[in-house]
Amino acid sequence: MNRSTLEQVVEQIDSIHRELGRMAVAQRLGRPSALKSSDVLESHPLPVADDTLGFLCGRLETAADPEEMERIERTLFGCMDLVVEKETCQLADMVNFYSEGGRMHVGQEKVPMLDAVSWLQNQSDFDKREKMKSECTIFFKAITNPILTGITELTTRTVTEKFGYDNYVDYCQAKKKVSFDEYVPVYEKYLEDTETSYRGRISPWVNEKIGRKFENLSRYHALYLVRIRRFDEFFRSQGPEDLVREAFRGLGFDLSARSDVVLDTSDYPAKNPDGICIGVEIPGEVHVLMKSQGGLIDVETLLHETGHAFFLSHFDPLLPMEYRRLYRSPALDETFAFLFTDLIGNRHWLTRVARMPEKEADSLADLYWTKQLCMIRRHIGKFLAEKEFFENGDIKDSSLYCKHLEQATGFIYEPEGYLVDLAPDFYALEYLRAWAAAHAMKKCLQDRFGQEWFITSEAGEFLKSIAACGRVDPPEKLLTSICEQPPRLPEIPDP
Repeated sequence: MNRSTLEQVVEQIDSIHRELGRMAVAQRLGRPSALKSSDVLESHPLPVADDTLGFLCGRLETAADPEEMERIERTLFGCMDLVVEKETCQLADMVNFYSEGGRMHVGQEKVPMLDAVSWLQNQSDFDKREKMKSECTIFFKAITNPILTGITELTTRTVTEKFGYDNYVDYCQAKKKVSFDEYVPVYEKYLEDTETSYRGRISPWVNEKIGRKFENLSRYHALYLVRIRRFDEFFRSQGPEDLVREAFRGLGFDLSARSDVVLDTSDYPAKNPDGICIGVEIPGEVHVLMKSQGGLIDVETLLHETGHAFFLSHFDPLLPMEYRRLYRSPALDETFAFLFTDLIGNRHWLTRVARMPEKEADSLADLYWTKQLCMIRRHIGKFLAEKEFFENGDIKDSSLYCKHLEQATGFIYEPEGYLVDLAPDFYALEYLRAWAAAHAMKKCLQDRFGQEWFITSEAGEFLKSIAACGRVDPPEKLLTSICEQPPRLPEIPDP
């Protein structure tokens, strides 16, 4: 194997992700391809070949400079991730099959498993939400958990036996070039520092909306709680897609004039309900998909996913594939997404762009930050649980998940739901890093361009210049150098 082989590996990784991206778009739109991910991997065998990993490790040892070493190492981890996907893809297809076909029986309703979250978000009947909890618990225990256990075991075995890492934690730390141990005390202190504010905010909200005391409530009721419906009328009248298009137009990102970014907010039964942004070509072909529910939640989802699209569509196309397609961490991607999601908590944006009256804008912004605090604490709980879970190595132990999530959020997490809630690659950590970076980026934008930076073309050019660098640097390095302040999770005051 030689340099041309390295180029072929890089090209095939790019092709695999492009084809998987197109398959994902079709599946989300309810038009799944006859091809499976295993078919795509088999048609581009070089990245998942055993001798390719050895070849890349050898090239690392002879790399001429740090730049070459970084690109080879990203390629190596890109290959290893694809090997893991190859080992687990048949089981992942089984999970998708049962999730797409599963039906939860709640009274006379048959709720598709894929719609369970959106159903819970909109279900005002406490007893029906309890029934959905029972139905999901049965489904997880009997159907998905045995398959997810297999996926987790295969993933762990692959990174330890094939790649030589002690555990999945060490593999992810090496790929991300971070130490999880350094984050633990920071997040534990955040939980401690925000405990009073969180309890002071969440308890009256629960009492008002759910009509129950906060103690001993299932996480299934939290889904209904954080779906903020009170202000839907302000966002239905304008139309979520029109409002989001207007929101980005002020920054010089006119979605109506761009063929490279495709927005699909149509609503039909076969469409996957989850909002998502999929980069097929980066840049060049980016899809934002959402199944409309109506009201504020659509605006919130579209702002988030279009924030991803803003980032991906402004990459310098001349960047090497390793800095466009591959990354150490997706935290910078999520930073852009959260920067725009947080406009829901920006009183200036709510009154200027969403045209809400000041009193209602103040109420919504305050409630949004209560929800945000809940979400940040939940993801801290997830990160702490996942770290201990993989370090301990007992795949069937759900106690850590229940303990950490209950301590962080105050809601009760059922043990049967731990594997469904487990995200690959410690994605909870990436969300936390992104929330901190988005908070710092917002402060930077306000300092440079004023409180109404979101309608300033100069702010748009500033953000585009950051996006043009692609995924070269992590958000911590980028924000410290460009904005002269390190990322830090937002301080949310007592109510």
